[in-house]
Amino acid sequence: MSQDVDSPAAQDVAEPQGAAPLQNPSTALSSEVPANYAWNAAAFVMDSSLFTVSMSFLGTTTILPAFIAQLTPSPIAIGLASGAATGGWLLPQLLVASAIAGKRRKKPIVVSAAWASRPLFFLMGLIVWLYAESRPDLTLVALIAGLAIFYVLDAVVSVPWFDLLAKAIPPTRRGRILGTSQVLGGLGGVAGGVAVRYILGESSPWQYPQNHAVLLMATSGVLLLSAVGLTIIREPAGRARSGPVASFHQVLAGLPALLRDDRPYLRLVIVRVLAGSAGIASAFFVLHATEVGRLSLASTGLLVSAQVAGSLAAGLLMGYVQDRMGPRVHIRIVSLLAGVPALLALVAGPLMPSLGNAALYVYLLLFLFLGISNSSQGWPFFNYILEYAPDEERPLYIGTLNTLAAMVMLAPPLGGWLLRTFSYPVLFITALGLAGLALLLSAALPSTRRATPAAPALSAPATEKAHP
Repeated sequence: MSQDVDSPAAQDVAEPQGAAPLQNPSTALSSEVPANYAWNAAAFVMDSSLFTVSMSFLGTTTILPAFIAQLTPSPIAIGLASGAATGGWLLPQLLVASAIAGKRRKKPIVVSAAWASRPLFFLMGLIVWLYAESRPDLTLVALIAGLAIFYVLDAVVSVPWFDLLAKAIPPTRRGRILGTSQVLGGLGGVAGGVAVRYILGESSPWQYPQNHAVLLMATSGVLLLSAVGLTIIREPAGRARSGPVASFHQVLAGLPALLRDDRPYLRLVIVRVLAGSAGIASAFFVLHATEVGRLSLASTGLLVSAQVAGSLAAGLLMGYVQDRMGPRVHIRIVSLLAGVPALLALVAGPLMPSLGNAALYVYLLLFLFLGISNSSQGWPFFNYILEYAPDEERPLYIGTLNTLAAMVMLAPPLGGWLLRTFSYPVLFITALGLAGLALLLSAALPSTRRATPAAPALSAPATEKAHP
């Protein structure tokens, strides 16, 4: 049930004194149900939930780091693989946003990029199958390059995808649609984790490296099913732009003025970067589990299931918090949760020698919270922008937020350096500090759930405001 805009639940908590209003009245809290709502809701759920299932086979914080550790002993290489995925997805988004800003129809771009990118994991699986043992160096380079290319193309999917979502799903229903997607994806991912445990286990018909090749190919197969959901979306009609579209150069030139003049937006970007960078240790928890906790490689399947269960819990959290309390509260919860996995690892690390088989339960809890945190990192910030940005500027606001958030890609390699140079405790303390700082700064974010003037336009030249 949609929340009334005047109810306390829909208004977040009290505004900080002096906070700038952020709500865009043209997009923020309309409860009108657009045409084809039920069809499009099902299509978005199909795409998003199957995408989540596919990631349970890839295991970017479990299976993939463990596999790369078999190709090379360097923790920096593990961080580079994670950074390539993060940077590949975040860096191009401002360019993509600028390129699509003037287009009324976004679906053709989304569908074309999805069908071009999602078979790539099948190709990576084939390379692993043929060359992982004889040419581990070549396999590692191909894997990192393939991840980067996939996530660059997925960035082309993602920016217009959010515009499609904003047009097709009303703000007070987005939480339940995205939450349902994560819940269904989480349930499918738990089953995927069981399959991963079997494929990597001793009774598997595939041994190293073929078992990892099979997982990469399975990732591709589920992603292609997900693309069917994108293909069947019925795109609502878009409004024509009221003025010329700024070039990429003009957008870049206007960024300093935007960040200087719009302090709440700058704070949002900083919180996004800090909360994302709190994942500096994410790629190394599985190494901690195998090296310090003495878990077997096959146990990573259970860790995948725990992480996907966390994704399921994040979906339930998002469905309730987003619709009833708004994205600001959601951002604060995400910032708090970002530090929990590192705290658990830091506290439990010295106890591992005495825990024996019980160590598995510690890591299951850790990966449960890691799943909640990782699955929640993007949505509250995206929903904040969807409720904030003027209709015509929505892709540019999303693209700018994500491009500036590309600084997060530096966190995994830095984490690898901290681990190699210092120790696990230093790495985990760093992650805790970043999460704590994100939580502290998020306290001053204004609410988007107020009837206030529109935010300044990103694509306007630095000396002008396209939206008074």
